[in-house]
Amino acid sequence: MMTNAWIVYLIRCSDGSLYCGITNHLAKRLKAHNSGKGAKYTRTRRPVALEAVSHKMTKSEALKFEYHLKQVPARDKIHELTTQEAKMATDLKKQLQQLSKEILQQVSKEIKALSKQIDKLAAAAGKAAKPKKAAAKKAASKKSAAKKAVAKKTTKKKAPAKKATAKKTVAKKKAPAKKTVTKKKAPAKKAAKVTAADAVLKVVNRTKKGINTAGIMKKTGFDNKKVANIIFKLKKQGKIINPEKGIYVKA
Repeated sequence: MMTNAWIVYLIRCSDGSLYCGITNHLAKRLKAHNSGKGAKYTRTRRPVALEAVSHKMTKSEALKFEYHLKQVPARDKIHELTTQEAKMATDLKKQLQQLSKEILQQVSKEIKALSKQIDKLAAAAGKAAKPKKAAAKKAASKKSAAKKAVAKKTTKKKAPAKKATAKKTVAKKKAPAKKTVTKKKAPAKKAAKVTAADAVLKVVNRTKKGINTAGIMKKTGFDNKKVANIIFKLKKQGKIINPEKGIYVKA
């Protein structure tokens, strides 16, 4: 038995009477009673035998319960001890149930808070990706402009052509060529570029019951990060909504 766990015990003396006491080491205490080194009451009433014990409690609780049990008539002491034990077990069960309920509520709150934090981080990551893409495009345009400039310089530095001695010839006057009227062709219409956002919006609009991120990735071939960024933009623009968590439909 643990040294810091106290119990209330009842022992039956040789004359049939009951003795009530408390201990934090039951085996040692019973040995003391039977050897005559225990309580004064049991010294002349040996041998003694254990009748009932309570559950483990603090020393203060054990002293209070011992005092209560000593006020109960001898015929009811065992019944009172076992009844009190059952009552304490029921109270303990209720306390444990209440504690588990409170723990579950706390865990649920923490999960919701964590989910909101993840959404904020995803939105922040989407915003941070925009300036990086713009900077990459700007750098690419600068590189292409530099290449064109180098190409122009190399074409200018060609060897001068030799002057050809033109023979004097009497040029015959040719009849003026007929002017041919060429119809100007209408400029072809530039095909509108289909952006990634348009592709995702098209996939969402086609579904009546809604579609999740995995379905959009499968239809478009985009990765998870790209799809998450596009969904965030479309939701912000009011083009799509998510009636359920992770499901997106046309607004």
